[in-house]
Amino acid sequence: MASQKEDGNSDPRRQLRQAFGSFATGVTVVTSRSDDGAPIGFTANSFTSVSLDPPLLLVCLAKSSSNIGHFSRSGRFAINILSETQKDVSARFASRVDDRFAETQWSDSALGNPLIDDAIAWFDCETDNIVDAGDHMILIGRIAGFDQTDGRPLAYLRGHYLDLGLAETTAESISHHGGIRVGGLLECNGKILLRQTSEGWSLPMGAARSGFREGRAALEEELSANGFSAELGFLYSVFDAPSGNATWLIFQGDMPAGAIPEGYRLFSVDDLPLQDITPQPVRAAVHRYQTEFRNARFGLYIDGTKSAGQVHTIDRNATPWSKLMNEEGATR
Repeated sequence: MASQKEDGNSDPRRQLRQAFGSFATGVTVVTSRSDDGAPIGFTANSFTSVSLDPPLLLVCLAKSSSNIGHFSRSGRFAINILSETQKDVSARFASRVDDRFAETQWSDSALGNPLIDDAIAWFDCETDNIVDAGDHMILIGRIAGFDQTDGRPLAYLRGHYLDLGLAETTAESISHHGGIRVGGLLECNGKILLRQTSEGWSLPMGAARSGFREGRAALEEELSANGFSAELGFLYSVFDAPSGNATWLIFQGDMPAGAIPEGYRLFSVDDLPLQDITPQPVRAAVHRYQTEFRNARFGLYIDGTKSAGQVHTIDRNATPWSKLMNEEGATR
């Protein structure tokens, strides 16, 4: 097994769960019928397509689930891919409430599986195979019917819901202030990529452009020109440029290991040269990432006229920037 973080209180199962959680997924509700015909369902992100011909998909169900017997015997199930507006549905079907369907709008599929209203896609399946896999069972379904609609999916990463439209909406709302410049907080095996400038260390940044898509493309061009292959993830920090003539958007991202060209360097998260990182808003973003990386809890910092100095965590109310930094003993 790959190396694990050394921790006197480490739990290998918990560490593995956190590692799995580094993969962003959609959120589904898997539904079927119990032996007595009652609708049953559970929230799952362990869903994937398997085959187009024949049309197959799979989902994993924990053996500890109270529904394992029903799903094993029913011979049918449905996958409901939730929209970004259905966090309440996800939470309800992940909880231990007596009747998860009581406050959920749904209808029957052709096979008799419950289909949840307003899901952005659904798949009506007959059970093709059930595979025993450790502490889970893999349900493989043959797709008998499906449908999809426009809309953004509900996404999940490291224990948090993500708003996939937040980056574009935020950029569009502030783009009248000037251009957009996109940078990356890029992680590689627990290390962060920094580039050296005449003022010190900074993050990889693309050139300022007129809009969000153009700014993101400029960053990708900058990375490609230096031999980097990176996948940008969620929007992490938004603030006015030090010059005041543009808005900077910093994205979290991941990159594979490889050669590092001159002028760039990978730093361990615990050994980032914070005092040498410029400009100050970038240093603040890197310091916050260092703190949140340790806690595996991330938020979005927005410094603007309507929400200045706020860290918006994924599943809690906004945290004042000064409070967050004071708790960590940092200064701006």
